[in-house]
Amino acid sequence: MNRRIRTLQDLLVKSGMAAAVIWYSRDLLYYTGACQPSWLVVLPDTCRLFVRSNYAEAKIQATLDADQMEEERDMGRLLHYLRDHGIIKGSVIGTELDLLPVNLWRQWWDRMPEWTFNDVTPLILGQRQVKEVEEIDRIRRACRVMDLGHDRIRASLKSGMTELDAAAAIEDTHRREGHAGIYFMRHPDFFMARGLCASGPNLIRPSGPAFSLSGVGLDAAVPAGPSRRVIRPGDAVLIDIPVLVEGYHVDMARTYTAGAADLRSRELHRKLERLFAFAADILRPGMTWGQGFRAVEAHADLLGVGHFFQRMAGGGKIHYIGHGIGLELNEPPLVTARNGDPILAGTVIALEMHLLHENEFALKMEDMLLIGEQENAFLCRTPQTLFEVLQP
Repeated sequence: MNRRIRTLQDLLVKSGMAAAVIWYSRDLLYYTGACQPSWLVVLPDTCRLFVRSNYAEAKIQATLDADQMEEERDMGRLLHYLRDHGIIKGSVIGTELDLLPVNLWRQWWDRMPEWTFNDVTPLILGQRQVKEVEEIDRIRRACRVMDLGHDRIRASLKSGMTELDAAAAIEDTHRREGHAGIYFMRHPDFFMARGLCASGPNLIRPSGPAFSLSGVGLDAAVPAGPSRRVIRPGDAVLIDIPVLVEGYHVDMARTYTAGAADLRSRELHRKLERLFAFAADILRPGMTWGQGFRAVEAHADLLGVGHFFQRMAGGGKIHYIGHGIGLELNEPPLVTARNGDPILAGTVIALEMHLLHENEFALKMEDMLLIGEQENAFLCRTPQTLFEVLQP
């Protein structure tokens, strides 16, 4: 039985759950190496993968032993398996209740009324937060794909092209280098283009489900991401387009200008760069995420940009400066003032901060930061600077 499942078994016992039934694709991938439609039943001393379809592929991909898997489309077999292994009336079963559709929940309840269901997602996401060496290696490979896309933007961005042209250029490179063409968010009805791109006045128009600088999209059907707005000389252009490579996400953003930037934008961006350097130094094991957030926020005040720090058009403010990342684009931890959880070595976060004045400018940067035992490291090679792309 693999190490990850053994860890989950220990967590189940400590939490008082008799078993877990895992069905969400990202969690299946984490524990089994495969995400063909399946139910993974985890008991304190054993586990079994019931594959609902594509069994031949699951056998090739899964890291489980052959005797831990079977092809089974009927959930009744899963229920018999649980009962045969001593899961009696009143037992507590864990599953991903944060994602389970109500209609499916009703079907489960009709067939398993003697059991109580608890949400196992906090245990899973807590286990997934600290990345293993192999996971960090995959994230590094995904960073290389991200960097190649930004190389393409620096070579191709110019005034006269549209936001959609810019997004298509970087996405084309990402796909050709191995990006899966999708990303995963653990939220229902999270609609968005394949990434965020905005220019000029679109940078300060909040739109869509992402509480961030988002762009306005092509139309009201998906009101976020690149539009058909033509980029004009001197415009700031935000490129915030994730990649997914070998199952792992990278979320990195840079601000470009089509032509020369004004002196104020250069000065403010240099302060944003100093904020990133400060955050990378201060977010250390031994403190909480909330303490780290407050230290960065205070440093923004010290640099004289506190009024612009994490501001949104209309007077609102974003109350976080980063999020965990891995098999999903947004994972714990969320780096907020209220997060009292300890900072753990091996966590990878997407550190993201911006400076915004509603009527004048918006400058954003995001980068992948690995929290280390002794020191932290940014994982992408694209320089943290304001890129002035001087194309003819």
